[in-house]
Amino acid sequence: MGLFKFGKTKGESPQDLAQRVKAAEAETIQKGTQLEALQELVRHLDGDRILLLRAAEELRPGMEPKALGEALLDICFKPLGLASLYLALVDWETDIISFPIYHEGGRLRNQPARPLSKDGGLTAKAVLAGSPLYIRTLEEARDAGAVFSEAERVSGLVPQSWYGVPLGMGPGWKGPSFGLVSYQSFHQEAFPDSRRRLMDAMAAILALAIRAQR
Repeated sequence: MGLFKFGKTKGESPQDLAQRVKAAEAETIQKGTQLEALQELVRHLDGDRILLLRAAEELRPGMEPKALGEALLDICFKPLGLASLYLALVDWETDIISFPIYHEGGRLRNQPARPLSKDGGLTAKAVLAGSPLYIRTLEEARDAGAVFSEAERVSGLVPQSWYGVPLGMGPGWKGPSFGLVSYQSFHQEAFPDSRRRLMDAMAAILALAIRAQR
């Protein structure tokens, strides 16, 4: 009967008493739901804090980009439920985009470097725009000009959500972006605002470490 005890007030009909009890029980359930939602939010925030602390500790200046990418993969791949993750670096003088780390299809792969100006995919789109790009569905990815890898075409395992964060953008940075981190999921609309802010923060830590290495 909920958390409250009820007595029939003078002149109150049994129907009125039952309605009052029902309303109180509904309020109790609502408060319980709100409490559970708050507890879940706290768990998420605590999990995000742990990931950011790991990123700050493990993405150390002086590490090579490949080692930094592998460290980021280890930090966030399972906690964020990712399908793929890669780090791309841009050399504007040679017009080359390279991939120190490219995790796809459950393993690390060697992704060959290619001319940025001839890359019509999502990576070039985000880097050239200099702002994060969020793709929510496979259809949206196709419309945006996504270029699918050989492994994706052969296996049919294509991520549904794609979020690319350019490196070296924002206050304190000069010049164009020097690379990008791509987070991908097999689920549609997998990255809400709070998740993307966490990804932005980890990419910013990575960018600082790479800049120090350079």
